[in-house]
Amino acid sequence: MVKIAIKIIMSRSQLFLIGLQILSTPLFAGDNDRAIVATRTTTPPQIDGFLNEQVWQLAPAATDFLQRDPFEGQPATEATEIRVLYDDEALFFGCMMFDREPDKIVARLTRRDNEIESDVISVRIDSYHDHKTAYEFTILASGVKVDILQFNDAEDEDDSWDAVWDVKTQILPGDDNSSAPAIRGWSAEVKIPFNVLRYTPAPDGKNIWGINFVRRLSRKNERTYWALVRKSQSGFISHFGHLILEGNLPKPRRFELLPYSVGKTTILNKALIVPRASAQTYNLNAGFDLKYGLNSNLTLDLTVDPDFGQVEADPAVLNLTTFETFYPEKRPFFIEGTEILRFTTFGNNFGPGLFYSRRIGRAVAGSREPATILGAGKITGKTAGGLAIGILQAVTEKKLREPAASYSLVRLKQDFLQNSTIGMIATAVARENRFPAFTGGVDWNLRFRESTYGIDGFWASSQTTQDARRRIFGSAGRLRFGKDGGEHWLYSVGADFTGRHYNINDIGFFRRPNDYGLVYDFRFKEDQPGKIFRAWSIRGDGHRRWNFDGAKLFNDYGLNIDWEWLNYWEMSLRSRYAFPADDDRESRGLGLYRKPRNFSVGIEIDTDSRKPIIAEIGQGYLYDVKGQRRWSTFFGAEVRPATWAEISFELDYGRTRDQEAWAAKLTDLSLSPNPISIFGFRDTNEYDVTLRSNLTFTRDLTLQIYGQAFVAKGHYDRFERLVTPTTLVPYNYSDSPDFNEKAFNLNVVWRWEYRPGSVLYLVWTQARTGKGENYFTRVRRDFRETFSLPAENVVLLKVSYWLQP
Repeated sequence: MVKIAIKIIMSRSQLFLIGLQILSTPLFAGDNDRAIVATRTTTPPQIDGFLNEQVWQLAPAATDFLQRDPFEGQPATEATEIRVLYDDEALFFGCMMFDREPDKIVARLTRRDNEIESDVISVRIDSYHDHKTAYEFTILASGVKVDILQFNDAEDEDDSWDAVWDVKTQILPGDDNSSAPAIRGWSAEVKIPFNVLRYTPAPDGKNIWGINFVRRLSRKNERTYWALVRKSQSGFISHFGHLILEGNLPKPRRFELLPYSVGKTTILNKALIVPRASAQTYNLNAGFDLKYGLNSNLTLDLTVDPDFGQVEADPAVLNLTTFETFYPEKRPFFIEGTEILRFTTFGNNFGPGLFYSRRIGRAVAGSREPATILGAGKITGKTAGGLAIGILQAVTEKKLREPAASYSLVRLKQDFLQNSTIGMIATAVARENRFPAFTGGVDWNLRFRESTYGIDGFWASSQTTQDARRRIFGSAGRLRFGKDGGEHWLYSVGADFTGRHYNINDIGFFRRPNDYGLVYDFRFKEDQPGKIFRAWSIRGDGHRRWNFDGAKLFNDYGLNIDWEWLNYWEMSLRSRYAFPADDDRESRGLGLYRKPRNFSVGIEIDTDSRKPIIAEIGQGYLYDVKGQRRWSTFFGAEVRPATWAEISFELDYGRTRDQEAWAAKLTDLSLSPNPISIFGFRDTNEYDVTLRSNLTFTRDLTLQIYGQAFVAKGHYDRFERLVTPTTLVPYNYSDSPDFNEKAFNLNVVWRWEYRPGSVLYLVWTQARTGKGENYFTRVRRDFRETFSLPAENVVLLKVSYWLQP
């Protein structure tokens, strides 16, 4: 089935691709014309942060950085020089960031991959030279490493990607007593092994990659680029300069083995113990991750019996809708390589799509315990001809009511023209004693005029089985045209649909079938500083949607204004007006409900991110013609009491009064033999308090703490029976749908990278959840009861050891 789908989709795609190449070729221009030559060396430098080896002087320097902020196009206020060397094993970057006031350099410690406020230098390498994918190696002045994989021309990124590379930094205060010229600023020496990059060596020895360097000077809020990418330009990687490496490059030896062992103790409160279960259990397990380069383009990743105990817990939320809550993926194995595997349908590029990896190993129904992943493997890479390939296979074992399952995926995406792609996907899910489910689709992203204009979209289909004799087919699609680059005016318009029987939730994520709609927006922006604002923009949008039965589901319009003051405070005003529309889900399948006209406004304020204390404040208000009033308040603060500590606090408070909402579904034979839908006017209160802290003892030893306390409660009165979409009549409903939900989640993670690529985790997690029906308790009592709920405690020790022959 998968092979047939691939052949059909690719044959149509090839015809489409040929036509586009003929029509679009005259519309494209070239890349940035900056270039730097890497110098081959037989005596690589010692990585100590000092650029005192003579070999550095043999390499030409990348200089003349230009500002992107605060004054675009102006020369940098402080000079930067970067030189590039390479040998048979690695690339070396010697970075000198001059600074006439070295005592003001911001060099704070933090955990790896945490991009805090700091002076930084960043190396971006497009080794594929596809103008879409780049490896980011960012170095904080303190020596902390950040490595990220950027894709889709840097519209998206994967910050879970971790490579084994080396860097050292030095703060250079200058010596006024020396007869030699004083060197002030900070320096960095970087070693990036070729085997962490993906590339195809040029057969003639003329290797040309994309490259860019970005420097941030924290106290001035100055960001400078070697190859300047202007704010009016769409994209980022497509505007890189070039790195020239003359000679034969080594074929990367990509073989990495990461065995790990896990010891875990689970302690349950006696109230949580099921019959014939123990209050305390011990588990000792082991597994491994393997990365193997099949050739210079394709890499095989395998994981056997993976454990993700060090991953932060999902936050507790209140969901009173008929739609599933979307949680982003956090598990490293499934995040890495998503730049190829992802097939986005609706929402942003990290939202719903045909592949939602959290379906693999999802929690067993009625339990917090995930299904066990016996093993998973994937092949990802990109050929010299620009064809990205992704193949995934995973197997989970039977657990409680969750049957054993096999998940399969094939993803192809072809680059063409300057910065466009067209791709396909095919998936299959087979579960024990059930018929398999299939999905497939094609997607495209066409860029014109140096990515200023774009046409993107997808078409997808699904096949599920209702019973042994009937297979159900569905389809969905979207098409969007937009002006995504330019100095001032941007706009887009898109149309989409989902068929009545479209269902991809065996391996994908979508919220509802049976609708079609039109979405459009326009934006005017000013990026250049003025007398009052550093930058500002105004954006308007509209959304209209219907189902295939003729009901109008959405008819609303919004206006947002954003600006940044000269003192680097940011503010945002938003407003939205929704005309009356039908809701075909709120009644839980018992007819349409007419949503009343409503209006909402909101404001957000962010303070200067360079300060030791920064804050974010938001306030929203919604009103509808039936009397609903909703207030939402957000307050967040981050405190940096020392160069090695960060503490952040978030408070979300929501208060809704007199919202007409569904309450129950029942049968009243005195009225009808069919079920009826009961509505009521609902009051809800939500409280969400979250605390995070990062304590960094050394670059390789950190302590992370995450805690969330959550309370949500609701009360119904003035019950009604739904008769027609606009008619609800009073009803004497005696039951109480009131609720009072409480939750507390805690994660404490001690992480020690005791050698490059090898990590020890000591983790403590605690989860408390409970439900009640008393809405009228005081909030202090609610939170006090939250901390006294029965707890599930897990203590985990995980050790991994990175091996590379």
